[in-house]
Amino acid sequence: MKRKIQILITTFFIVIVLSSPVMALSLDSFDFHGSLGKSENERYVPPLANPLFNETPYITTEARPLWIHNVIPGRFVTGGGTIDVIAIEIRVALTERLGFIASKDGYAVLDFDSVLPDTEGFVNISAGLKYALISNHKEQTFVTVGFEYEPPTGNISTGGIDLQGNGAQSDGGDGFMDLFVTGAKVYGKFGLQASTGVNLAIDGDHDSSLWHYSASFNYELFKNFFPLIEVNGLTTISDGNRTGVASFEGNDIVNFGSTDSGTVVSISAGARYKFNNHFQVGAGYERSVTGQKDLLDWRTNFDFVISY
Repeated sequence: MKRKIQILITTFFIVIVLSSPVMALSLDSFDFHGSLGKSENERYVPPLANPLFNETPYITTEARPLWIHNVIPGRFVTGGGTIDVIAIEIRVALTERLGFIASKDGYAVLDFDSVLPDTEGFVNISAGLKYALISNHKEQTFVTVGFEYEPPTGNISTGGIDLQGNGAQSDGGDGFMDLFVTGAKVYGKFGLQASTGVNLAIDGDHDSSLWHYSASFNYELFKNFFPLIEVNGLTTISDGNRTGVASFEGNDIVNFGSTDSGTVVSISAGARYKFNNHFQVGAGYERSVTGQKDLLDWRTNFDFVISY
């Protein structure tokens, strides 16, 4: 029953997005500038931390190479370790309001201090669409809804546990469907962006489902230099049933399918510098602030945003 409800919610959300009149597209109607095609809108400062789930409401055409260096808490079952992820996010504006997104891919190296063998491999690949319900350039107000499907395409496993993909297990999971809403508002030199959504496991007995929520605050301290303060949270809303009595999850990188996990909240401080309207760079430091940490003690986030 739980899985059927998740599928119904996912289908309903997709139908809402795809039934938009903008889906009646011809090649002539494509607008790869998206939200950035208006001369009065040049203040595009996307969030830095939580790149998988904290999606910008702007409709853009861009490539975003990124590197995440994640330190595992010492009290985790492995006694600590590190996770390094190198990836590239792709976004394509189809019109001013409709965009294609592929926010998860890449290669991960997991180095555990004990218990679990070190491992590496490709993470799952996700893809979807987002649509701007509100795109008010004059008021600098944007609200967007979207979805992404993440099939189990990866190949990361350790200690008999599939962290990405489903390996050779006959009961392998069917991936995830992420449904989200995100918005942004600019007040002079101050910018606010926030998002929330659910990452639903298609097979709820195999993987855990998560509620994710984020807020990003930026301020143009100097010309083209934007300090960032961000808050990100992940709460398990439906536990999986394949990792015994484990009381932890994999945050935004992997999924253990644990039977008893909770909430992890982190705070990030960083900055972005815009070289011009087509290229910017970001760097930040993020640390979990809740008792539950899962795989996140602290991490550094680096990215480049190359916009059309």
